[in-house]
Amino acid sequence: MEELKRLLEPNMSLTDEDLQRWAPYTRRVTYPAGAVLFREGEVCREVVVIASGLVRAFYLHEAREVNLRLLCTPGVAVALSSLITNAPAAETVAAVTEVAGYRLRLRDFEHDHPGTTEAARRILAEQHYLSMERRLKMLQWKSAAERYAFYLEHMEAPIIAEMPGYHVASYLGVTPESLSRVRARRGRGAS
Repeated sequence: MEELKRLLEPNMSLTDEDLQRWAPYTRRVTYPAGAVLFREGEVCREVVVIASGLVRAFYLHEAREVNLRLLCTPGVAVALSSLITNAPAAETVAAVTEVAGYRLRLRDFEHDHPGTTEAARRILAEQHYLSMERRLKMLQWKSAAERYAFYLEHMEAPIIAEMPGYHVASYLGVTPESLSRVRARRGRGAS
């Protein structure tokens, strides 16, 4: 549980008492690359705190996967709209690489400990909102080259280094070929 505390501390302070309360609802998990953490159409009742690995959240549009979020440690993987509304998720959350972390049965915890997770939910919602707003502004106002530069400036280093190009292209709203051209131009020093 100390690792879980370390992963969450950048965003929230947890006491030893908090961790003891969460322990029965938390389990260490490992997912292979490609594993689904949360599935579209199912109600999300849990969150996964990422200790290592890369995760993406995506939806299907015209039989094509569109990446909404790219996550790494110390991120929290969740189908947030589903968790908030208790409605089926509109997105799938999946491991890109092998992922290790902690799966917290949040709904069960809240049922047994009412009123104890408001701060955590607010932080999750704020982070999700800021991430989505950043992506929306990028998609609406920037060229492919500007989107990629924005991605390099704002995304976490493990995602930049390890995320496959086709997932990056989907996140940026460009084709893999367009991303390849942008990367080639940047490599030659062009902007």
